[in-house]
Amino acid sequence: MNDICLFVSDLHGKVNRYERFFRYVEKVKPYAVFLGGDLLPSSILHSFRAGENMPDFVSDFLAERFQNLKDKLLDEYPRVFLIMGNDDPGIEEKPVLEHEKKGLWEYIHDKIVPLGEYTVMGYSFVPPTPFLLKDWEKYDISKQVQPGCIAPDEGFRTIDINNKKEKSTIKQDLTEITKKLPGKPLICLFHSPPYHTGLDRAALDGVKVEDNTVDVHVGSKAIKEFIEQQSPYLTLHGHIHESSRLTGVWKEKINKTIAISAAFEGPGLAVVEFLLSDPLKADRIVL
Repeated sequence: MNDICLFVSDLHGKVNRYERFFRYVEKVKPYAVFLGGDLLPSSILHSFRAGENMPDFVSDFLAERFQNLKDKLLDEYPRVFLIMGNDDPGIEEKPVLEHEKKGLWEYIHDKIVPLGEYTVMGYSFVPPTPFLLKDWEKYDISKQVQPGCIAPDEGFRTIDINNKKEKSTIKQDLTEITKKLPGKPLICLFHSPPYHTGLDRAALDGVKVEDNTVDVHVGSKAIKEFIEQQSPYLTLHGHIHESSRLTGVWKEKINKTIAISAAFEGPGLAVVEFLLSDPLKADRIVL
């Protein structure tokens, strides 16, 4: 059985990176592909804020390219799992869901889906950041916000949410998801990395905000707790581009869990290739 998987994250709408990615998928013909958020160009958000017509990147580029790939690979077309990231406007969920109906991908934020003998879950939210877009930000384990960051209810959104959702935490969400897990080996597709690991190190050395030293680890404490308590088989992450440059780490073990990040700071595209049966031997290829 083919159990080759590919994982990418944080492409930020860069067409040259996507083209490299599609060529590699066509070459490898994997069993499954995972896209870990921050998939769309910043021009969408700029147009939204300016009240201008937004570029339809999902329909005009992503869906078209995935359809071309599906037409080429036919029965060898992989399962494609994707989530959004904190830089992706929530308003773009609508076209993502529309093209999901065509069988191009499976949008799995806050969902649990089967993959052979495994279970896959997706989750997009990250702890508060210094950035203003808050569609995919939540309080982490409490209503505390780190120095220099902006609370989820103090930024702006491209979609309306109710007050309960705005005030809830990542920890509360993961607690609810845990109740629905079927007990099979679990693969988690998160945008945020787990806190205080080699995957969440930001370039914030020596930074202070109002005499408060900023924590250089910016991942989610709730996700770290979830991993420690639930021991998923594999977790996939993105979000912090510079972390692997600063730590030299893009995969590590948290107890029994293998945690991998595809976020990459550089001109190329980092593709993580692994076997579902042996993800510890994953390789990162920069295209």
